[in-house]
Amino acid sequence: MTTRAVDNWIDRYLEYHENTESAKQFHKWVAMSMIASVLRKKVHLSLGRIKVYPNMYVILVANPGIARKSQSIDFGVRFLTKIKGIHTSADSITREALLQDLENCAEKSPLPDGGEFRHASMSIISKEFESFLGHKTDNTRMLVLLTDLFDGSDAPWRYRTKQSGDSTVPAVFVNLLGATTPDSLAQQLPVSAIGGGLTSRILFIWANNKEKKIPIPTESIELMGLKEKLILDLDRISNLTGRFLFTAESKDFWIDWYNAYEEQDPKRACTDTSFDGWYSRKPMYILKVAQIISAAMTSSLDIEIGHLKRAIKEIESVEVEMGRAFKAVGRSTITSDVATVIDIVKSHGIIQEKKLLGIVWRDIDAQKFDNVVNTAIRSGKIKRDFNKDGRKVGNLTIKGTYYEYVGD
Repeated sequence: MTTRAVDNWIDRYLEYHENTESAKQFHKWVAMSMIASVLRKKVHLSLGRIKVYPNMYVILVANPGIARKSQSIDFGVRFLTKIKGIHTSADSITREALLQDLENCAEKSPLPDGGEFRHASMSIISKEFESFLGHKTDNTRMLVLLTDLFDGSDAPWRYRTKQSGDSTVPAVFVNLLGATTPDSLAQQLPVSAIGGGLTSRILFIWANNKEKKIPIPTESIELMGLKEKLILDLDRISNLTGRFLFTAESKDFWIDWYNAYEEQDPKRACTDTSFDGWYSRKPMYILKVAQIISAAMTSSLDIEIGHLKRAIKEIESVEVEMGRAFKAVGRSTITSDVATVIDIVKSHGIIQEKKLLGIVWRDIDAQKFDNVVNTAIRSGKIKRDFNKDGRKVGNLTIKGTYYEYVGD
């Protein structure tokens, strides 16, 4: 077994980026995405008749300029470019060009038994995911393609183009890392993609704020040494080949957890019905992340109970906030405005109607405002009241019509 330079690649990656502004949650999932990128289709978890590959679709979501999502991706790519044999796509690309890139990156990899197999492993990295998808009026074919490629079938993937006719891509493995804003998601995702299809295969990673303010992010000699160790170990991870296997203890743990899991649990962390499809894939994502965590720590290809427990913890940390990433996505044309009004009322606790309208008037006119606030009220998250004489709230007196946040 190859000796590692660090004990846990993910944890030490977070340590290396501790004095940067990007949200820690973003750094963590970029780190896991980088490991998935270098593992490629050379490894999988054997789950009876099923093979689970470690590819993920990870989208970092935050309001513009808030949590340094693009910066966190840039930091990760600096490591990825140091590893030989890793294929990445263009930041913005057509469906046809993406398929051609996949076909061009096909290669042979050795198997532990001395044989070899052909696969097409590629990472899509897009700091503006909405640009990668294209406009919602004509991006259906790209959405369907990404949905089809996610499962990573071992069978060749066949497609047809007008120029070259029938073409074949062997054993596809696509790993996706992107960044966007809630409003951009709403603008780019058609109704057909919401809840099922592509969105049920994506891990939406939300962050409210940057981790800290760092006027000049310097790199000490110690950090430079840690960086070299991280690059060395990422290269070692890229050379892993074969099957991940449960230990006896972790297999029993997984069976018990899976049998107890209820995807329609009314107490689940994210109650947004748009994520019903995602919850059906939660167990599969836990197994993907467990492989990544194992690879971050050892070359044994064993899935230990500790790997599973941490994978569950990491996925559940995403669940808590992923509804916020989706807050502007919906079938209604006012979905984004309703989410904005709810957030404003929540931040104030109680706010006069006049003040609320003064905040949003540039985006929501008076006529539209009535529809937006009535929808927000019917969601049960805010209420409207009136006090002629004035209601004392701290040092303020709220008179007239006001809105109050009442929770989820």
